[in-house]
Amino acid sequence: MAASAAAVCSGPAQAQGAPPEPETGTIEVRGKREIDREVVAGNLRELTSRIGFTGVTPRFYAPLCLHVIGPDIEANRVIARRITGAAKSAGLKQPGPGCRENALVIIVDEPSRLFERLVARRHWMVGEIGRDASLRRLREELGSGKPAIAWNRTTFSSRGVNFVSEPGAAPFRREPRASRLTDAVVRPKVVSVVVFDGDRIGTATPVQLGDYAALQLLGTPRRNIAFGAVSARSILSLFAEDPDMAPDSMTAFDRAYLKGLYANTGPGLRGPVTRAVLAAYEEQCVDEEPDCQFLVPKGGE
Repeated sequence: MAASAAAVCSGPAQAQGAPPEPETGTIEVRGKREIDREVVAGNLRELTSRIGFTGVTPRFYAPLCLHVIGPDIEANRVIARRITGAAKSAGLKQPGPGCRENALVIIVDEPSRLFERLVARRHWMVGEIGRDASLRRLREELGSGKPAIAWNRTTFSSRGVNFVSEPGAAPFRREPRASRLTDAVVRPKVVSVVVFDGDRIGTATPVQLGDYAALQLLGTPRRNIAFGAVSARSILSLFAEDPDMAPDSMTAFDRAYLKGLYANTGPGLRGPVTRAVLAAYEEQCVDEEPDCQFLVPKGGE
């Protein structure tokens, strides 16, 4: 703590033993900053896939084993660093040597042709069971000229055993006898893929591409976001207009979303995930980060 001017520049009287004058410095006490929780929760609903009240949010539980493929090797490295950094910040463990790929980012000039090759030759990346979009819908998105498309394959798991629910029904486990104990059902991602059209990504930087892909791989953004209803700044808006108008990297909202999603080690029900995201956003805004948008004004200002 800095001493007062009187204490530093002491005169003869103080040298003879006179009591020093009291210090005049002040101590600033920072309190927890509040956010407009309803607005943040509303943006979360607009940006992420709808999950029923008793639905289970898909996410990775296993370490992220990433592979980035593109024509620019250095850009690939930057994209990979951004994604693995986001996974580490979210709390996922680092993959071991020889891990099997469960997350892929591909930058290619003819994504439709690539997709058909994946369907024919890399069926495990596309699959039939647990995919969150039909082949027809993915082909339509590719044909529409989107700069990026993404899909996930998920399963349901309980007590470490994977299973798939019956069509139109919630996942369940048959027990040989009645029990008061129920197992939490989680929804692990088996594989997540992001494909960028190299001819349509425009001026997007490797950092922007990496952060955009990280949210697609680790989270569950909506397939078609109505950004007119969104007030939160998010890297998900990278291709909503021109990449130059989008954030340079993940925003406070994006980071809070991933932190809140992965803070729930249990089934990931909608309510607990939303509360965790709100808590993470509020925690980031304690020091008024530049991109914290929804702080509650002090004293009605």
